[in-house]
Amino acid sequence: MAIYTSGTQSDNSEPVGNDPKFYTRPSLGLKLWGPLVPSSDNTTGLWSLVAIQTGLGLFLMQRFRKLGKKWVKRDIADFPSLNRFSTTHGDMYMTRHIPVQFGGTHSFNIRVGTRTGFWYSERFRTIRRVTYLLAGTLILSQSMLEVSRLTLLKYDPWVEEAKSVREKQFFNDIVKYYHEGVDSTKFKAKDELSGQSISLNLPEVKQSIAVARAQAQAENLVTKWFGPLDYKPQSFSEFLDKLEYYLNMTDFLNNLRRQKKNDKINSQLVKLEEENKRNRQRIHTLMAHAPARAIRTNQEVQDIYAIRKVLLHHDTESPNDIPLTEIWAIYNPWTNLALDTALSIKFFPSVIFNEDYYEHQKRLKDSEHVTSIENSEDERKP
Repeated sequence: MAIYTSGTQSDNSEPVGNDPKFYTRPSLGLKLWGPLVPSSDNTTGLWSLVAIQTGLGLFLMQRFRKLGKKWVKRDIADFPSLNRFSTTHGDMYMTRHIPVQFGGTHSFNIRVGTRTGFWYSERFRTIRRVTYLLAGTLILSQSMLEVSRLTLLKYDPWVEEAKSVREKQFFNDIVKYYHEGVDSTKFKAKDELSGQSISLNLPEVKQSIAVARAQAQAENLVTKWFGPLDYKPQSFSEFLDKLEYYLNMTDFLNNLRRQKKNDKINSQLVKLEEENKRNRQRIHTLMAHAPARAIRTNQEVQDIYAIRKVLLHHDTESPNDIPLTEIWAIYNPWTNLALDTALSIKFFPSVIFNEDYYEHQKRLKDSEHVTSIENSEDERKP
C-alpha cells in the first residue's frame, strides 16, 4: 500500500521549456466551442455541448419570433368611440404600441412614449431579426450535423483514434512512472497485513505505485474531458479517407459473403440436377426391364382406392407407445366408410290423391270386369 505525501517545491526549479502543444479536438458541428470541444470518445461531453448548443439555437429563434410585429386582439365592445350605441361584439387586431386602456374620449389624450434614433428604428429591428434568424439556423444545423455523426456513423475514425491514444497514454504513464522510481519523501509503502514499512525499491511496490499514479492521471477531470493533451488528432481529410476506406471494405466483404452464398447455392442446384438426372435414368431402366403386368396402368391404378395409412412417431419402439385412443379418434373406420361411400336415396309417395286416385279406381274396375268376362267364357266351354 502506497501513501502519497506532498513534497516541497524547490525555489531553484526552472520552468519546463518544452510544454506540450494543445490541439483542438475535432468535431463536425461543435466548431462554435473552439478548444472546449471534448475528446471524440467522450460521448457524455459531446452530448452535453450538443444540448447546450441546441438550446442556444432555439433561444435565438425565439428572439427572432418575438421581435416581429406584436398584434393585440381586442373586443369591439371595449372601444366606446366605435361601439357607442350598440352591444355588438367582435374582434379587432392592432399593434401593441397603441394604448389598450380605453375609457372614453379622454383616452385619446394619453401620450405614448416613443424613442427615436437608429437603435430604435425599424431598420435596426430588421437587422436584429435577420441576425437572430441566421445565427439560430446555423447553430441548429450544426447541432443536427453533430447528432448525425454521433448516431448514424457505425464507424468513427476520430472515436477509434481517441480510444487508442487514451489506452496508449495509460500504459505509457505506467512505464514512465515505473522507471522514474519512487521518491521516499512523497511515498511510503506499508504492508497491508503487518503494517510495517516496505522498501520502495521492490519491483512489486514500484509497479503498484506506477499503476496507481497512472490511474489517478487517467481519472483527472481534464484528461477525462480532453484525453491526452499532447496528441494531435487527424485532420478532416484523413477522417474522410478512413471513413471511405471502411465503407469500401464493408461493401467488399458483404459482396464476398453474398458471392460465397450464391456459389454454394449454385453448387447445390447443380448437384440436385445431377441427382434428378440419375434418378430418371434409374427409373427408366427399371421400367424397361420390368416384367409384364408388374406395373399397373393408369386405369388400373385409378380403380384402386388409396388405403389410409397411420403414421407413427419416430420414437415409437413398442406397442405400448402407440396412443390407440387418439389413433382411433383420427382414423375411425366407420368415419372412413362414411366418407368413401356415396348413397343416392329416392322417396316415392305411398298415397295418391284426387285425379290419380279416381283413375286408379277405374283401372281396378276395368281389370275386375275383364277378369269376370274371361271366367264366364271359360265356364261355357265344354
